[in-house]
Amino acid sequence: FRKGEYHVKMPDIERFCQVLADINCFLRPRFYIMDGIEAMAGNGPRGGDPFPMNVLLFSADPIALDAVFCRLIDIDPEWVPTMKIGQRSGLGTYRREEIEIVGDTIDYLVRRDFPIRREAAGRSAALGCLPSSLKHWLSPRPVIDSGMCRRCGDCIRMCPLTEKAVAWPGVGNPGVPVYDYNRCIRCYCCQEICPAKAITVKVPFLRRLMRMVFDR
Repeated sequence: FRKGEYHVKMPDIERFCQVLADINCFLRPRFYIMDGIEAMAGNGPRGGDPFPMNVLLFSADPIALDAVFCRLIDIDPEWVPTMKIGQRSGLGTYRREEIEIVGDTIDYLVRRDFPIRREAAGRSAALGCLPSSLKHWLSPRPVIDSGMCRRCGDCIRMCPLTEKAVAWPGVGNPGVPVYDYNRCIRCYCCQEICPAKAITVKVPFLRRLMRMVFDR
């Protein structure tokens, strides 16, 4: 229930991943179970699509558990920020040579057709050094498809900000909600919860252009 609050307090991806590690360090669960019989491709809990993986994973090491699933969908665990942060926090290891697989080998279970962007989450981190005044022109932002929107207001209710970044266009107006991108912290909670999948994340042209430059 405090997820939205954490997004507001820690909008930076590194800090948010650190708080996930901190929660695990505090609770110290002894056993972790991942139900991967049917996975979700895309942003959940409502915005994704079911994808059959047909696996059940069990481990006393949460980092190793996530790392194995990363390899099952053919991505490098080092691309996921929680991996290094979790290992540094003493929760476990993501290194292949340090993980013992008991049971089925994972080689024949790997799904290279799992629809996901195969690149590091912080690949365009160099953009973070630019002035905040350029945020509107560079930051990926949620965009509502007016044709798909049901006007349910879930996006407004889900926004964690006290002064909402998304709101109805006017009092009593049944139109599509609108964003104040100068206030939006890009947590994408609205996109994750939208029951109509009417919200997508748009990457501005300038950001895509700069990514091409940095990736070279």
